[in-house]
Amino acid sequence: MTDMPNRDITGKCDEGECRDRVKEGEDERQHDIGASGVESPESYPDAKWAKTRNEPPGALGGHV
Repeated sequence: MTDMPNRDITGKCDEGECRDRVKEGEDERQHDIGASGVESPESYPDAKWAKTRNEPPGALGGHV
């Protein structure tokens, strides 16, 4: 157990032990969005079917 990271023993991170996976994920998604080449929201095709909803809440499962 001598090679166990300090963060697992004390809950505090030493230098280089912890990664901010949430921030890394946000940065990665933002990079993907920026690389998509969309110039403006108006350049997307119109999806009229996405603007209406005929099912009651919870029709696809989950909580209302």
